[in-house]
Amino acid sequence: MWSWLAIGLSGLYSVLGAKQANLPQSLLFKVLTLLLLLILVLTEGPSASQIYWIVGGLLVSMFADTLHSFKSRKSFYFVSYLLAQLLYSQAFWVQLNGEMIWWLLALLLAASVVAFFLLLPQLDSLVFPVVVMGGVLVFLAWLAGEVWLQAATRGAALGFLGTLVMIGSALTYAIHGYRKPMKRAYLWVSGSYFFAHALIVASVIY
Repeated sequence: MWSWLAIGLSGLYSVLGAKQANLPQSLLFKVLTLLLLLILVLTEGPSASQIYWIVGGLLVSMFADTLHSFKSRKSFYFVSYLLAQLLYSQAFWVQLNGEMIWWLLALLLAASVVAFFLLLPQLDSLVFPVVVMGGVLVFLAWLAGEVWLQAATRGAALGFLGTLVMIGSALTYAIHGYRKPMKRAYLWVSGSYFFAHALIVASVIY
């Protein structure tokens, strides 16, 4: 309980730093939040292969967030975010042991196509990065959903929910940045980003 409280407070201070345009505070607590999640999964997670993929995803996310905070080398932090999501995807992939359920993938793809065409008029040269990021996020959510449909455990449900929250965070960021500015969007984007990571970590602990 105390570990989750510390993680929540660290995430809150990062969001407050973003609200006050305090870059050092926001970045410090952003990295600290992910570091606390990393320590938690290493100390309380089972000795299984998916743990190491999640640890890798957290480490790469810390690197990507650092680059993003300084708004430098956009291609580097974009690729880093993709790599983090692929590492999370592998964490769910290694848990699969049955037949794939394709209707879930079809549902996720249909929803992503609708979201893409809603954003299309504002994307311009960003079409390719958005398609790539969206494809990786859909792949991640599909694998997490497959684990949940096969196992039907609380941990699997938390993991699937975490991937959906991550998609929602990315979608809000895209809408706010490229289509229609949203009031206090940073609260949802930053808060849901941390919440998504926390749910994915919780999926292998509980």
